[in-house]
Amino acid sequence: MYFLNSKTAQIDDLLARAAEKLQLDKARREKIESSYKAIQEVLENDQIYFDSKNFEIYPQGSVRIGTTVKPLARNEFDLDIVLHIKDNVYEQTDPMKVFTELKRVLQENLNYKEKVIPKTRCVRLNYAGDYHMDVLPGCQHNINNEDKIVIPDRELKDWLVSNPRGYAKWFMGKAESVTQTLLEKAYAAEDIPSDDFAAKKPLQRAVQIIKRYRDLFFEKSPDYATSSIVLTTLAGQLYQGQDSIFDTIDSIISQVYQKVNLSKAKRIKVLNPVDNEEDFTDKWEREPQYYTEFIRFSEALYQSWQKLKQDNGIVEESNILKGLIGENLYSESVKQQALVTEDFRKKGKVFSSSATGLLGSQKISNKPIQKNTFFGE
Repeated sequence: MYFLNSKTAQIDDLLARAAEKLQLDKARREKIESSYKAIQEVLENDQIYFDSKNFEIYPQGSVRIGTTVKPLARNEFDLDIVLHIKDNVYEQTDPMKVFTELKRVLQENLNYKEKVIPKTRCVRLNYAGDYHMDVLPGCQHNINNEDKIVIPDRELKDWLVSNPRGYAKWFMGKAESVTQTLLEKAYAAEDIPSDDFAAKKPLQRAVQIIKRYRDLFFEKSPDYATSSIVLTTLAGQLYQGQDSIFDTIDSIISQVYQKVNLSKAKRIKVLNPVDNEEDFTDKWEREPQYYTEFIRFSEALYQSWQKLKQDNGIVEESNILKGLIGENLYSESVKQQALVTEDFRKKGKVFSSSATGLLGSQKISNKPIQKNTFFGE
């Protein structure tokens, strides 16, 4: 295999760099980890309620499975953590007791009192301009399943079953079915060091890119945007072990397109893979407009991807990719890609195939590559 010598490999490299820019950087990750450890310490020091409880705090959702996406309109991430009380006490506990006590402790703390926003099932801490953290309180459901919890719902005033850690294990099990990505293989074949971005699994990157397109598509009507849990679950359920981001997205959206068209007037259902009694898309039944918008979104993504698969030329491919991930993100990613390639060119590691003009290695040509800019940039 020659270094990025195919359209798929070139686009994979670009998409991986784009996805890397969308996710939490190292500084933010460390800051967030410090934040939820601080919350745990505050709760452990509470002598009214939590000091007698055996609990742990851990991240859930996109942070846990590595699919975070920076919001379009602001530089603020949505992050979720779980306050998991391990004692099997929920049957003797008022659902609102845990919620109320969590809110009390945070509101009494000088560091958090101005940040607290009570939500339906969690307490939000708003770190203005940076990120907000949703703290989801829950109790162990039973001793036989360490991941299954029950969470309080303020509107229902009752417990709801949830399994965020089990869901993460399911998703990562799917993602890690591939031991080496296409990019890792491409870099390794030429003995060129790959950054961490190349090692992240295609399913994780695919979810990031699909979520990014979702944000762009619904930028003017965000209320109808398909939820991340629905998109992530569909991607995990339909993933077939591809080693490339390009092929992973192609397969997922093609299957979604087929499912939607085969179902005709009847909506598709997206069930929780760790609890088939939970329908993540039950809202589509109550409010059909959400399903209509999902169809519109999925068809637009499918059509754009079909165009990208064709040989449209550099300019058209650039325009398609800009539409998929956003013009600024595209430009930043192409610039980084070109800088990396130029660095390898100076070291004599990257050459052009005289047959194709695509990136190759010294093994196939002795003609050093000219300064490279992918996709016409």
